Amino acid sequence: MALFPLEEFSTTIPANDPNPVLETSFEEHRLEAYEQGYKAGWDDAAAAQAEEQSRISADFARNLQELSFTYHEARNHILNSLKPLFTEMVSKVLPTLAQEALPQTIVDEVLSVASTQTEAEIEIVVSPANRPALEQLLEGQTTLDINIIEEPTMAEGLAYLRFSDSEKQIDLTSVLTGFTQLVEGFFTQQEKVAING
Repeated sequence: MALFPLEEFSTTIPANDPNPVLETSFEEHRLEAYEQGYKAGWDDAAAAQAEEQSRISADFARNLQELSFTYHEARNHILNSLKPLFTEMVSKVLPTLAQEALPQTIVDEVLSVASTQTEAEIEIVVSPANRPALEQLLEGQTTLDINIIEEPTMAEGLAYLRFSDSEKQIDLTSVLTGFTQLVEGFFTQQEKVAING
């Protein structure tokens, strides 16, 4: 049987090579390349994470700003829709209520004073518009000496009660004026807030 000589493929280093490559040097190069690749991958991942975090933060800030803007828009819309209602209440409803409440307030005050001064003569100075309601409330009363005096220049929400030794003012007009100023001031302040943000 004839044998064929086969070519050998093993890596042997010829003895006459001036720069022999050692197996340990090759392994160090391979590990160093692995480390550099690992570090580059880690740096890429960290950069991608930072970029994603930055994008999320920017999106979150934009959403908060939009939400805040939407809240302020809704609030301003509600306040603007309520303003005519409050203006109408202050200009029409509350004066009517005050005019209706004034006679009862006067009677309550007269009865309070009458409980301590049974002999006192009482004068009630009111606008002519308040006289009919006041007379109706005092109609059944016979024990007190009450004199109603009309004063055409007086506001309908104003009355003076004069007793023998004192005088008391009932001023629902001032209360209404103060309330009107509060409502107007509130809406003026809200308009400034809406303009200035």
